Amino acid sequence: MASGNRHATPMRFASRLRQIAPAIILLTCLSSALANNPIPTVVGPVVPQAVVPGSGAFTLKVYGANFVSGAVVNWNRSPRSTTFISARELQTQILASDVATATAGYITVTNPPPGGGVSSASYAIVEVHSPTDTIIATKPHSYLPDNPPDFLVMTDFNNDGTLDFAASYGSEIKVLLGTGNGKFMHSSTAAYGYFGTGPAAIASGDFNNDGNEDLVFGANPNGPPTRLQLNLGNGDGTFRKGLQFGHFENIWPLNIVVGDFNGDGYLDLIASANELYVFLGNGHGTFRPPLLDDVSAYDVVSADFNGDGILDLAILGETEIKILLGKGDGTFKTRTIAIPKDFSCGFGPGLLVSDFNNDGKADLAYCEGDQTNGKIWVMLGNGDGTFKKPLFIPIDSGIYGFSFAAGDFNSDGKTDLIVNYFVSNSQTETDLYLGKGDGRFQGKEIIELPGAPDYNGEEGIVSADFNSDGLLDFIFQQPGDIAVFLQK
Repeated sequence: MASGNRHATPMRFASRLRQIAPAIILLTCLSSALANNPIPTVVGPVVPQAVVPGSGAFTLKVYGANFVSGAVVNWNRSPRSTTFISARELQTQILASDVATATAGYITVTNPPPGGGVSSASYAIVEVHSPTDTIIATKPHSYLPDNPPDFLVMTDFNNDGTLDFAASYGSEIKVLLGTGNGKFMHSSTAAYGYFGTGPAAIASGDFNNDGNEDLVFGANPNGPPTRLQLNLGNGDGTFRKGLQFGHFENIWPLNIVVGDFNGDGYLDLIASANELYVFLGNGHGTFRPPLLDDVSAYDVVSADFNGDGILDLAILGETEIKILLGKGDGTFKTRTIAIPKDFSCGFGPGLLVSDFNNDGKADLAYCEGDQTNGKIWVMLGNGDGTFKKPLFIPIDSGIYGFSFAAGDFNSDGKTDLIVNYFVSNSQTETDLYLGKGDGRFQGKEIIELPGAPDYNGEEGIVSADFNSDGLLDFIFQQPGDIAVFLQK
């Protein structure tokens, strides 16, 4: 009997171990996830956002969210000596050799392992160029002719350090790779036949942690894109089919925002389709069932608005802007209704986040307009989740409305605004409002764009330095093509 008992004890122990093993594995995974560093997000602009060539070494301030001790700022993918200030601010030493000649310095952040990684789908730019008086553009390069784009996203799909873009139109998503000289070449059809009717929102990010940018977009081959599709990047500008997930009742997502909203080291996404759908990522290209927030949104942007290093949301609704403060677990605190207005400006995104007074705190700009007059409102952030009383810039809104974008277009270190609108059915006007660096702007300057008089950014304006010459360029998403304008 004694011998039998000695053999029975380990058998019972093994049986019990098999019963509790799944729980042990789950707890181990949860513990590992909780111990992960988050994926950082850069929310530009940096300070300074422009320097004169040959100006020598300097300290660059980088802002965003999810920064941790040991985080490193990268200048064009090369690490620079970095000082951790807080979860929302890093300071780094830029070398004199980095700014010896006119160029663009693309700024990303890398958090150390475990977890961590590079700030996927977010970056900032330092323009190395002497200040200019205005915008002088070259004749545009046209892409995807006769294919009206719905949405466009810019990132580096083939890991060569040059910006590329993907555009959704009809039932396809095309990927065009940047050549480094301001031109783009067709790479692949990233998606075909995934959506039947309605515009398909599109976003990018490394959702399976393999170092390659992936694409997520609205999908449904038989009608409006009421689901989401993830296609995984191969790192060369091509993609393979991934997971289809989510479901939106009688509506499709018009906005997709990407970030690590629960700080576990895996990218998440938030889609707005009458409600906010928060999809928390598992790190291998799959997502958990969505968390819902019954907030209606036309536009959604993400930044750290209250200075705690956690990503928050600003939401443009029908009659108000709401600030949702992140808790760091994928949920959000009580919404603050910032300012009620009747928002509509015609084309493109109506809400954007930037820093208009160079204080490192996230500000907001949003538009209001009709066929007789328009406004761009600027709300300066206090850094605690509240905002100063908004100021507006009167805008010529044309006969249909206007589109707008922000950026340092004259490389003087101050954020400007560019506006485009229809003067008549066959002619548009593009205006530049140079920033004063304190949240205010100079009067408009009419920008002469070479070529046909009807170039327009009806579907939106996207700005970046496509040829790394230190001057910000821009894309007009037009009804018939994509027009890329380079500054000279």
